[in-house]
Amino acid sequence: MQVLKDRYTITELSQSLSITDHALRYYEKEFNMYVPKDKRGRRYYTPDLANIMYQIKNMRDEGLEIKAIKKILKPEIELISPQPEENKDANSLTHINEKNNALEIQKFFQDFGEKIVDSFSTTVTNAKEDITTEIYKTKLELGACVENNMRKFEGKMEKHFENVDKSLAMWREKNSGNFFKKLTKKVFKKV
Repeated sequence: MQVLKDRYTITELSQSLSITDHALRYYEKEFNMYVPKDKRGRRYYTPDLANIMYQIKNMRDEGLEIKAIKKILKPEIELISPQPEENKDANSLTHINEKNNALEIQKFFQDFGEKIVDSFSTTVTNAKEDITTEIYKTKLELGACVENNMRKFEGKMEKHFENVDKSLAMWREKNSGNFFKKLTKKVFKKV
């Protein structure tokens, strides 16, 4: 394979080799290859890794089994595939050997504990801020909803009392002359 770039994305490499992304990930796993990732966590293939993948594809196309390809390419893969940085951490337990004393082991676990506490503290603080923001938003929305419903209720009550006033006015008008008529009838009946 002719190398034209200094790094390939998984999609670019799969297209240039005419295989699927899944096949590339499968080969990574089967051949125990470390594929670096960029800051966003997306894997990228160096020219050496791209050439190894090309060789694997060609050998598979020729009918070779994975086991045989592993034996053929093992030296090349070990040379170009460095281990991830997290395994090289100076604070890891792999660097504490039998010669190290208990104080170094204790310091490692103390540092580890502090990192966990910091991580949890940050997570809890962020969650608290998110919850506080959501409660505030909900409070504002609820307040606006209550205010809107109160305006609607006040409008309905106003219409109701207007109707009651109209009904009373009509009743008074209808019955205002009747009182005097009834009184005069009672007076003239007695006479």
